[in-house]
Amino acid sequence: MIYHRSKQGNVFSNRKNIILSIFIAVSIFFLLYSPVRKVLTQSVHNVAIVVWEIGSSVSGALDSFVTNFKTKDSLVKENDILNEALSIMSAQVLDRNLLVERVARLEEALGRSSGDNRVVAKVLVGPGRSPYDTLVIDAGTENGVKVGDLVSYAGSGVIGEIIEAASSSAKIKIYSSYGDEQLVIVGAQHLPVTAYGRGMGNFEAMVPQDSSVVIGDTVVTKENLILGAVTFIEEEPANPFKRIFFRVPFNITEINLVEVIKIKG
Repeated sequence: MIYHRSKQGNVFSNRKNIILSIFIAVSIFFLLYSPVRKVLTQSVHNVAIVVWEIGSSVSGALDSFVTNFKTKDSLVKENDILNEALSIMSAQVLDRNLLVERVARLEEALGRSSGDNRVVAKVLVGPGRSPYDTLVIDAGTENGVKVGDLVSYAGSGVIGEIIEAASSSAKIKIYSSYGDEQLVIVGAQHLPVTAYGRGMGNFEAMVPQDSSVVIGDTVVTKENLILGAVTFIEEEPANPFKRIFFRVPFNITEINLVEVIKIKG
């Protein structure tokens, strides 16, 4: 049996071959003809440069992001370490104050006196319950307490003085009472200035603009007892004085026991 191709099929096949031949010829022409090849090469080169620049920008941005992320992560870790160290230091200070209070309780049980000129007393009424930054304690004239005696807390410095004394109780005026004035000595230069109470353990004072007072400087009373430490300095170049702020090194609302320092005279 013999099969015959149709004429239409032969025509379609011939057209396909012709088109393919033309495509191959044109491709060879573009590849071999120098001006066309140069244009194609330049186009490919330009496209490659754009791709490289985009890749470089993306890489740089990614590197910057990673670096910033690492830096922020490092700062967070460093902040956590500092907070932990601060918590440990605070706990150590608290332990010290608690130890002092325990010793004071023992001394109180043995006769109230913690020294020849000191009397341990319990705070009956503290700031927040008594007006004008005052304390009421359970020691009085029967224990040798009198008006004018100084008062300290947990060995951390002086906080005030006795202003009223009954037989078994006394009232303490805290030096930081609002508007109260105290002569104090500030810093390594031993600057004598007048400090004004701002309430709840806070004070302020004015010192000469050219003085070398810095944050952290100790402030003491005229009896050379620690009153607090400088926490902030407010300066105005045109003002011959600068304002310093300082506070006692503890929270006065947490005071439970105090020592009355008996002043002779």
